[in-house]
Parts: sequence; structure tokens; C-alpha cells
Amino acid sequence: MKRLSLLLAGLLAIVHGSSVWAANAYSQGAVHLRAGPSSDYPLVTTVPPNALLNLNGCLDDWTWCDVDWEGNRGWVYGNYLYYDYQSRRVPVIEFGAQLGIGIVAFSLGDYWGRYYAGRPWYGRRNYWMHRPLPPRRPPPPRPRPPVVRPNPPPRPRPPPRPRPPVTRPTPDRPNPPPRPNPGTRPDPGSRPNPGPRPTRPDTKPAPKPAPTPAPDRPSGLDRPPN
Repeated sequence: MKRLSLLLAGLLAIVHGSSVWAANAYSQGAVHLRAGPSSDYPLVTTVPPNALLNLNGCLDDWTWCDVDWEGNRGWVYGNYLYYDYQSRRVPVIEFGAQLGIGIVAFSLGDYWGRYYAGRPWYGRRNYWMHRPLPPRRPPPPRPRPPVVRPNPPPRPRPPPRPRPPVTRPTPDRPNPPPRPNPGTRPDPGSRPNPGPRPTRPDTKPAPKPAPTPAPDRPSGLDRPPN
């Protein structure tokens, strides 16, 4: 009988999330404290960033955890709860198994009767009890560290092959004189002085000599007599 009583006490502690197992956790940013393990349940209060909470346990997949904060009891999503582990803070939703956090279940009738008797939504507990259970979100995948592969060493390049010098025969033709640039005109001042022009010879005809008078012929009257 005594053994049976101890077994029932242990089961009640697990079901109702009692403080058999408790630890400290920290809020990551401003988080909502809900009246059940789902964002569909009523809002109890809002927890400020980096607040110290008393962690009573989590669901078996560590998606939601039962916590205490300044006299308020409720559930917080496991990705917004951080836990001190190996000199650093890690999210509960990813490291719940390594942290050894206690597993608890949620019973709405008993849980609300213990902690929410004076809350406004307590009068609708029958609605919430017969309401279909909200779907449980799967935990997000753990981020994998990037795989850094070392770059392969560069391949050595073969040295360039030396090329023999190309000798071209020079032609025997004389180089033509450079052509004058048509765009430049010679300076008129640089023309050579042609010198004095030669005088033209006098082409006038020489004066003709005056005709010599014919000798006087004796007239008939002057002829001597025979």
C-alpha cells in the first residue's frame, strides 16, 4: 500500500508539473506567458527580455515549458528559453535532452484550478477543456555549422617555352626618298633668289646705207664730136 502511494504521488508530480525538478532559465527577448502549451491559450502576462524564470519542466519534445515568473505560472515556447550549459546559454528547444530537463504533461482542469481560479478566462474552462487540442509545432531544425573546405593549392604552371628569334631578310632595294607632306607648304621666303634676268639683245635692224648716186653720164649734147 505504501509503495502504491509513492507511485501515485510521483505520477501526480509529473502530470501537474510540480516543483520536484526545477532550474533557472532566461527569457530570450520579450516572451508571452500562456495558460497552456500553445499560442492559442489565453495570455497570462508578458515576460521582459533576459528575465530569470523558474523552469519546472517541459513537454517531451521541449517545445513548451512550464515556468514561474514573479508569482505568475504559465507556459513559454522552448525556443525563447535559454539555459546555462557549458559556459554559454543555449536554447532549451535544441538542448533539452542534453540539459536533463524534467518531462511534464498538461492537464487543463487541474492546472487552471491551481493557478487561474481568479483569472477572467477561468469561467470558460469547460470550453477550453472540450476544445480540440492545438497542434504541436515540431521543433525547428538545428542550424548546422557551415562546412569550410580548404582551397586546393594552385597547380604550378609550366614555364613558357622560348621561341627562336625570327630573322627577316632585308631587301636590296634602296629606300625611296620621303614624300613631302601635302599638308605643309614651303615658306615663300625660303625660295632661292633667281638672280637678275638676262637682258634681251637688240633686235632692231641696222639702218640701211644711203644709196650712192650714180655717176654722171654725159648727155648727148656733151658727147664729143667724131
